[in-house]
Amino acid sequence: MGRYSLAEFILFEVLHILVFFPTRHNLYRAVILALMIYLAAKIYITTEATEPAGVVYAVGHTIALNFGFTAYLMCTEGSFPNHWRRFRDEIGAGADANGSGNLPSNFPFVKKFWWMLDITHSSRMVGWVQEPKDCLPPPPPPSRTTFLWNTLLKLITNFLLLDLLTYVFAQNPVFDPRVHDPTDSPETYLAAVPLFRRAPYVLAFGLWLALFFKVLHNIAALVFVGLGRSSPTLWPDIWGRWGDAFTLRKLWGCMLSGPGKLVANKILRFPRGTNLSSYTQLYVAFFLSAVFHFGGEFMYERRMVYRSFKFFPLQAVAITLEDFIIFIAKHLLLKRGIKLNPGNPDESWAEAVVRVVGYCWVTLWFCLTLPGYIDGASLAGNYTMDRLPIAQFLFDRWKPSWA
Repeated sequence: MGRYSLAEFILFEVLHILVFFPTRHNLYRAVILALMIYLAAKIYITTEATEPAGVVYAVGHTIALNFGFTAYLMCTEGSFPNHWRRFRDEIGAGADANGSGNLPSNFPFVKKFWWMLDITHSSRMVGWVQEPKDCLPPPPPPSRTTFLWNTLLKLITNFLLLDLLTYVFAQNPVFDPRVHDPTDSPETYLAAVPLFRRAPYVLAFGLWLALFFKVLHNIAALVFVGLGRSSPTLWPDIWGRWGDAFTLRKLWGCMLSGPGKLVANKILRFPRGTNLSSYTQLYVAFFLSAVFHFGGEFMYERRMVYRSFKFFPLQAVAITLEDFIIFIAKHLLLKRGIKLNPGNPDESWAEAVVRVVGYCWVTLWFCLTLPGYIDGASLAGNYTMDRLPIAQFLFDRWKPSWA
């Protein structure tokens, strides 16, 4: 855990916004980046053990993620800022003979200001020319009233489910250090649960993590669409469908696809669409994810820990093995005239069986690998939480075996 200067972190976040101001003067960005590096180093170095681990982890993770996003936008093909275009700016782009008035660096000051805020908070690039359409859920319909009503209902549902899940976390020795002896090691948390009894805890952890970010996404969508700053079409669901998560590749989705393509296709110049390019993108994405999560772990551990560097690259290895097995299985089945496509709307019983087997495989994989990633964080108090009202009501009437 640690103590950090709130003023320094807020200043870092302000600088992270200002670095994207659409000017072609590189000296401006160099000065801002130098100040960001100085502040980040100071925050990391001066941490002391007083603040909640979850808060400190979020600060460290955010700093690392912001540096990664900044590097991606500045280093991708094409010059910054004019390479990055919003769809709504492209409408009427033919008004100028050469289109120079449509370049972000030539916008009026107020439009530059809003462009800067938009790109700072567009990590998924929704609504931009560079939007990864094959990696996003379908956009909502454009009706503002319908979107706000549906999002409000989703927010209430997600928050109620989040409340219920605190029943599993609070005062549970699988996650909560408050019921452990101070000398207990990480191996006394989820790793201490027999393998095939870990599944409920693994599923609860994954659902809690997904719902936490869905609640934040719902709140942001209600605010920005409600104030008229965003179109509903710019707010697709933050996650895909749970029903599609019957392979590790489908579960993780197109994580960090942009930086992976930058490394594979621009730096290493691997041809697009080849296995070499695809798997380079895969391993780069999981390596970067490990780096970003390491930034949070270092903040509250105050030492070098490598849980993220074990967990995330291991996912890429498992996906590679999974792809190979699926390729072999499809090849053997096609030889016998059998073609399976699980997950399609009118799937056969055989395809449904394949999908169920896939769910079991994904759950088993995380039962094996998740303890090594989260048990150290649980020991530090990263998942310490109290029961919310509904969970407390249920706990008072049906106490679980660990209570």
